[in-house]
Amino acid sequence: MDSFLKINKEKYAVIGDSHGCYYELKELIETIWSKYGEDTFIISVGDNIDRGDYNLKTLNYCIDLFEQGKFIEVQSNHMNKFVRWLYGRNVKVSYGMQKTVEEFNNLPEEEKIKQKEKILNYYAKMPLYLIVNENESVIAHAGIKDNMIGQVSKKIKDFVLYGQTTGRFLENGFPERLDWTLERKVKPDSPKIIYGHVIYDEPYINNKCYGIDTGCVLGNKLTAYLPREDKFEFVKAKKQYYSF
Repeated sequence: MDSFLKINKEKYAVIGDSHGCYYELKELIETIWSKYGEDTFIISVGDNIDRGDYNLKTLNYCIDLFEQGKFIEVQSNHMNKFVRWLYGRNVKVSYGMQKTVEEFNNLPEEEKIKQKEKILNYYAKMPLYLIVNENESVIAHAGIKDNMIGQVSKKIKDFVLYGQTTGRFLENGFPERLDWTLERKVKPDSPKIIYGHVIYDEPYINNKCYGIDTGCVLGNKLTAYLPREDKFEFVKAKKQYYSF
């Protein structure tokens, strides 16, 4: 929808990038519902495809939960790229996207048509970022700055999907990123900003910003954060699915 969405939820949990780690995602969601109640709404920071072994299975699981009213995910760079590929745009199939594309291309022709329609309809309803409980929390894939909250533009979309980078690459293949949380000026009414995209060994907390992509697909763990309880939940990766 290329717009932000405001929602109100008494109980909610935010889950980091799963990247096709279906069994870890399912286990983490079931753990949350077991510990905090099945009425706990699940929010995903996106990037639920590419790099893992169960990309379409994971995506369809997310779509099913969304249609049940239990789940929502925000736009993310990997999902955005896959949707552009489905539309026939010229995109470079890299950084693990080849796994998702291969899964899709191996489907029977009729199933390809059904899956494409299902995925594109789902993406059309996906907000650029979420504002929860009147600015209690803001969920954006790669993060968001305070002066961007409540607005939409190409510049804001680029930041939300990709964060801040220098244009250089590190030895491990990751783009060199700038830590946008360092310059945040926190006020008493500042929302918690919860994001993924940048991979950390442990959740990164700075200036009421919470980075929760803990590299499950790389063999570490999948992380969820419950803002109202100020608690984390984790599921260890079953294996290392991908490396750079």
